[in-house]
Amino acid sequence: MQYFAKQLSSTELYTNASSILVFTDLDGTLLDHDSYSYEAALPSLNQLKLLKVPVIFNTSKTFMEVLELQKKMSLQQPFAIENGSAVCIPADSPIHHEELSPLNVGKQHWKIKTFGPSYPDICQYLSVLRQKYHFRFQGFNDMNVAEVQLNTGLPKYDAQLAKQRMASEPLLWNDSDEQLDLFIKKLEAHNLAVIKGGRFYHVKAKFDKADAMLWLTSTYQQHYQRKFTSIALGDSDNDRSMLEQADVPVVIPKKHSSALMINHPNSSLAPYPGPYGWHQSMQQILHSMINGA
Repeated sequence: MQYFAKQLSSTELYTNASSILVFTDLDGTLLDHDSYSYEAALPSLNQLKLLKVPVIFNTSKTFMEVLELQKKMSLQQPFAIENGSAVCIPADSPIHHEELSPLNVGKQHWKIKTFGPSYPDICQYLSVLRQKYHFRFQGFNDMNVAEVQLNTGLPKYDAQLAKQRMASEPLLWNDSDEQLDLFIKKLEAHNLAVIKGGRFYHVKAKFDKADAMLWLTSTYQQHYQRKFTSIALGDSDNDRSMLEQADVPVVIPKKHSSALMINHPNSSLAPYPGPYGWHQSMQQILHSMINGA
């Protein structure tokens, strides 16, 4: 494939790409479902980096997990964590919002906006509910690292990172459906939501991936005083809201099951699963947008 970067002048490229924001899910989308490799997406990632187009991870992963991944990919961009529960922006980024608070991790300095209660507050309320209603569940806060490994299949170091949470609690539900309905109602009354992941239920703020995307897009637009086009890529049901509210949504097909169906007039289905499909779709979108096709 001949990349669009070879077809336009540098001036045209930077001008036309300057108002694009790329929001992406990670597992099964930018990262391969089985190997967690992103290598097949590197050509497009490198192009976007040269064009100064932000690639914004919008993921269920934690701050520490994303920080580790960005380090491997030589990126330092804003990102949303724990299914939209919080947005993190590098402290030296010109992007700012009055609701951001400082967050320092080692020698790295960040700004964070949490959309709801903190992790300790969520865990405390879950403990109150368990005592009062005798709900049977096991959250990450109840598990040691070995138990997180056992229930997720993560290596030890990754399990340690997954336990370092800021604004949501994954849990295994070991009770009846009737009790689950009551559990959800009690959480909703406390302004918390429950979303179902692959194996875990996630207790979190009512903000989701779409809310995080819209908040960040608005923050970019206010800072730069211009309209930004949001491109979103995802493969799972917890990406649905993000995809349906993006300007240009791309559904990444799954390796082992049918592709997600969304309601959006501009949606497209990537030709392949995972990072290779991510790369191919990104090339098609950028070529079309930058050439005004």
